[in-house]
Amino acid sequence: MPKAKGKSRRHKYSYNLNRKRLYRSARRRAAPRIACSHIRHAWDPHKSVAQNLAEMGLAEDPNKAIPIPKKLLVRKGLAGTGPL
Repeated sequence: MPKAKGKSRRHKYSYNLNRKRLYRSARRRAAPRIACSHIRHAWDPHKSVAQNLAEMGLAEDPNKAIPIPKKLLVRKGLAGTGPL
């Protein structure tokens, strides 16, 4: 199939565009809209996800927030390995 004629031309760099503003607005548009208004207003874009969630009192990783004690895991593992 033949290619479209106008699509293969060389693009010229536009010096009149503010690339920093374009990049920021594209990132802002790409981010999903958060439904919860409390989280949306408390969110600081300059901080990491972990820092934002920690300030709100939310857990980023549930495994780190409420770890399973190793003694409990060992006890449950040994209970099932007894003689039949």
